[in-house]
Amino acid sequence: MHSQILCKSTAAAVAARRMRNILGAVLGRDGWTWRSHEVKLLSTSSGDTVTIGEISYQLKTPRSPELVPVKHISDSIPQTVAQHLRWIMQKDLLGQDVFLIGPPGPLRRSIAMQYLELTRREVEYVALSRDTTETDLKQRREIRAGTAFYIDQCAVRAATEGRILVLEGLEKAERNVLPVLNNLLENREMQLEDGRFLMSAERYDKLLQDHTKEELDAWKIVRVSEDFRVIALGLPVPKYKGNPLDPPLRSRFQARDMFYLPFKDQLELLYTAGPNVAAERVSQLLSLATTLCSQESSTLGLPDFPMDNLPPALQILNVFPMLSSQQLVQRLYPYNSILGKEGRTAVEGVLSRFELLDGRHQPAPSDVLSVSSSRDVEHHADVTLRVADKDVTFQVPAGTKELRPPHSSPAFISTPSHAQLLAEMMQSHMVKDMCLIGPKGCGKSVIAREFAEMLGYSIEPVMLYQFVTCDVMKEGSAPRQLNQLGERRSRQTAHSGERSIFLTEDTSLNRSPLI
Repeated sequence: MHSQILCKSTAAAVAARRMRNILGAVLGRDGWTWRSHEVKLLSTSSGDTVTIGEISYQLKTPRSPELVPVKHISDSIPQTVAQHLRWIMQKDLLGQDVFLIGPPGPLRRSIAMQYLELTRREVEYVALSRDTTETDLKQRREIRAGTAFYIDQCAVRAATEGRILVLEGLEKAERNVLPVLNNLLENREMQLEDGRFLMSAERYDKLLQDHTKEELDAWKIVRVSEDFRVIALGLPVPKYKGNPLDPPLRSRFQARDMFYLPFKDQLELLYTAGPNVAAERVSQLLSLATTLCSQESSTLGLPDFPMDNLPPALQILNVFPMLSSQQLVQRLYPYNSILGKEGRTAVEGVLSRFELLDGRHQPAPSDVLSVSSSRDVEHHADVTLRVADKDVTFQVPAGTKELRPPHSSPAFISTPSHAQLLAEMMQSHMVKDMCLIGPKGCGKSVIAREFAEMLGYSIEPVMLYQFVTCDVMKEGSAPRQLNQLGERRSRQTAHSGERSIFLTEDTSLNRSPLI
């Protein structure tokens, strides 16, 4: 037998061929080769077509264009994202529902919205939580003018109108909620509370051959569109906290792991976000983030680094190149506040490895010198900060009220630490929202109120506590005082376009630091 192998080819070639055949089913028909997938929009006589590699999708005109996501696709799509989009398109063409699983962050939702925008599909979005019930997905009973009505919710609307149902946070839903979708996912059938019955398009069309549509309507049979799909987004459990999916429900989806973008793609995005930042500094920050997201760091009990907050951080560095990298990392990853002694030592060791322990040598913004309305952009303000011996002016979003100069409030006595914190908040506000973390009574609410008054924002305080439910934040199902608050805020927004800051006091919920 050994002589037969040698006469055909060498043993190494036989082993390589066997490995290629084994991995061929996993890697695809291209085997070991790497293929780049280009996203193209082609206009033909039969209509517009989107192609990703060799996969094509015929576009349709949406009946509700306002439900089609916009401004999610960037000018240059990374190859990793293009591969994810190609995979979703394959499953969509096969009529299969998908489950995008990955670490916390907006990447999974961003890719799902990019696909919907690319294919011009209407979306029904619902963020699941522990308070989500069956009525939030199927039908809600409401009383109008003394008469009770059943109002179709996201899952029913998506099924009947041929939309994409996006379910985010599957790991947060209670175990008895999602099984109500089992039959809709598997057979495209569901019994509704108002007596109607959703039936798959194939079975409905067969019945239509023997019966009229009036008869089916009399029987309260509703056709489920053949374009109906479900895109579920969730975290891997048990690495992260949450409820694992039941095996019957899990089998309804085609799953795909969406980890962070590769180092090369991330580096290109960061170069675009901070063109004036030194390439070595960008590489050091990305190497730090990648290390803190590795399996070794997870074994040490370190939380994941918010990788998706790096582009906004590079935008700050692009305007303030003199800013310390360690101070910037502290805003993204406040390890001194959320970790113990061993965790802080581990993070500082990683900072030292990548030469990012420069907090003592680089200047920090010390004070807000002036705040004035911008003449170029509406609802923006020109803010001037003092950084060491330099004055830096930049634009930030602002409210509709009159701006107030810094150090002009008789009710606020500023200290050097308060002035530095307000200056750092101005920097962060330039690119993103923020979260103030500190012990009870340290002045978080006072600082947030001073920040809002300087930029002309109105404040809507909302007190959070451990057992607060998501319905408290929803208009229509909130307590009386919060419902009035939501109605008043809606009227203000509709009539004057006024912008508001929601000031939340949270001492018991899980905190997620944001820049």
